[in-house]
Amino acid sequence: MPSPSSLYHGLHQALELLYFASGITIAVAAIWGLQQLRITRQIARTNAKREALKFAAERCQYYAEVVVPLKAKMVEEYDRLGLRFLSNHSKWAIQDGEIVKYNFETKLLDAEVPKLFNSIVYYLNALEAFAIPFVASVADDDLGYQEAALSFCSSVKLSMPAFFQMRRKNAARYESTIKLYDLWNKRMLANASIPTIESMTELVKSVEKERIKPIGTEQ
Repeated sequence: MPSPSSLYHGLHQALELLYFASGITIAVAAIWGLQQLRITRQIARTNAKREALKFAAERCQYYAEVVVPLKAKMVEEYDRLGLRFLSNHSKWAIQDGEIVKYNFETKLLDAEVPKLFNSIVYYLNALEAFAIPFVASVADDDLGYQEAALSFCSSVKLSMPAFFQMRRKNAARYESTIKLYDLWNKRMLANASIPTIESMTELVKSVEKERIKPIGTEQ
């Protein structure tokens, strides 16, 4: 018959084996769980990207089918009425989301904007509806910029006196439109500057190479 000490020793070894075995099981389970979590996150990112691209494509279609016709209608009415508030060589800047350093003729805006009020409001509202998903980061910014930035920024720039007047009269602020314009316009300016910067860099390098060195110092 085994002695109590040998039984105790055998039980101790068995418990140790169970402890280490359970530790291995927990480690394997943890590794598997982390892998599943990474896979889940990757799937979530892929799905989010797909939805963002889809939403951006829908917004660009909205821009073409709704915003552009509303702009054409507004411009046609503007010309028919002989208005001038959008074509007086306006100057302005965007700073912290505000329209600053402007030269808008407020008396002209007060006199003419009411004559075009319905058309201008429908048009500005459509621009805002287009801009909101991009500013809210639910529509893919790169696709939106690629397809609509040039037209969008040109349209907002033309309409800036109207945006200013709406803010001035506390009618609407169109925060998303102004923010998206500021972001995309700066990006376009930066992209347009790249060739010039590259050219200047090459010029500096060539000037450094073409320095005249004293006779006898050449290598």
